[in-house]
Amino acid sequence: MDSSAWYVLIPVVAIGGGIVAAIFYQYFATKRKIAETEGSPELREALRVSNETNAELVARLGAIDARLGTIEKTLNDVA
Repeated sequence: MDSSAWYVLIPVVAIGGGIVAAIFYQYFATKRKIAETEGSPELREALRVSNETNAELVARLGAIDARLGTIEKTLNDVA
């Protein structure tokens, strides 16, 4: 490379620096979001309530499935 082609390196270095800066920005933004949500007692309470509700719904659906199985058996016996 001769001494007159140094200006070609400026955009290459700028693009590389921009990519590295974007990677670091995303990394630290993700870390910040994780830190914000882990310390939130409101979020933990909401997740606990949601999990309890989901467990109740699964139990109800299991009971409905059992009743439908009984009805299906009865209808098959009648037919």
